Amino acid sequence: MRKHTLIGCAVAVVVALGAGTAAAQDAKAAEILAKTRKALGGAKLEGLKTLAIEAASQRNMGQMQMNADVEILLEMPDKYLRSEASRGMMNMTMNTGFNGEQAILPANASMGAGGAMVIRMGPGGPIGADAPKLTDEQKAEVNRATLRSARVELSRLMLGWFGAAHPSLAAQYTYAGEAESPDGKAHVIDVKNGDGFEARLFVDQNNFLPLMVTYKGRQPRMVTAGGPMTRSTQSGAGRQETQTRQLSAEERTKMQQDLEAQVKRDVAEQPMVEFSIFFDDWRDVDGIQFPHLMRRGSGGETSEEWTISKVKMNPKIDAKRFAVETR
Repeated sequence: MRKHTLIGCAVAVVVALGAGTAAAQDAKAAEILAKTRKALGGAKLEGLKTLAIEAASQRNMGQMQMNADVEILLEMPDKYLRSEASRGMMNMTMNTGFNGEQAILPANASMGAGGAMVIRMGPGGPIGADAPKLTDEQKAEVNRATLRSARVELSRLMLGWFGAAHPSLAAQYTYAGEAESPDGKAHVIDVKNGDGFEARLFVDQNNFLPLMVTYKGRQPRMVTAGGPMTRSTQSGAGRQETQTRQLSAEERTKMQQDLEAQVKRDVAEQPMVEFSIFFDDWRDVDGIQFPHLMRRGSGGETSEEWTISKVKMNPKIDAKRFAVETR
């Protein structure tokens, strides 16, 4: 299948330019990207201001498969919403994104080290309900980390959709050479900025449509906490009795602190791996080419697949959809 051969070419068969100067490599990248944007829609693409996408996603998390309905709303230059409503064992809706310099945070969530997200839930309500409020400094740090994470994730998608990262990243594009697989050859473009963002875009040499985006990162983790706490006590008759009660505010705070400390340790120990996002099933939508199948994977294995059912170019989007919750 295409996804396996492309993974192989991404890691193994990249031919560097060698003697080419940095200026020549930048110029070559600009030339390839100009042809890519022309193939994607040219003037139509340049006129794109808003975008709405609906998709069904499947994600493998260990032995468990999670299915969800995904909606993405984009209003250039500074509004983005990803709404994901999971189905099955975990029925919950999580919104992420940004509105200007303000991050859209999931309800009952906080950011741990390295972008790891801690979801607090359970019959007793969110741990944060009775926990001490964040200080202004903590709020600013959570906003900064979440905002950067959302812009990075959107940029990886935009490279495959539009041949360009989100403008807020101020990314630079350098021609890295070409990759070859049994399916053909691809131009390879390195995308970087001064804030640590790095990705690699592969463009089909035949039609100049994006094939895939690769990047390095840690495997995502989701940790949940909350609900009742069960304790065993010894009765006077020598019987062991089980008592179940809701956590107190102090216990909730302690559990939250322990959980986030554990996430920080786990993230620091996780090795970096290379991820690939594949873009396929290209279709014309109002004069713009757009992929209707996306796969994300690492190590030759697919971990997530999106089947896009609806794409709208330049729709009118209610400003309330990008509302930022005050915490």
